[in-house]
Amino acid sequence: MNLVYVADLSRMDEASAEEKAQYAGPDAGFIAQNVYLFCASEGLATVARGMVDRAALARLMRLSPQQSIILAQSVGYPAAH
Repeated sequence: MNLVYVADLSRMDEASAEEKAQYAGPDAGFIAQNVYLFCASEGLATVARGMVDRAALARLMRLSPQQSIILAQSVGYPAAH
């Protein structure tokens, strides 16, 4: 499964562009960490990825210009060794 963390910057009316960027990253990080903890408790594997084709993914997801992809996180079963 792939989770895509999207910040809706339109919901931060009074924040500057710099403040919006400062808030969105840590918030997505908090969520990703909770997913890591859940996966560890359930024997699942996960990886958060900052290197995603944001423009292509935003088009596929039909995001508005005020919605910004922060990161993606894949969750699945670990490879058998």
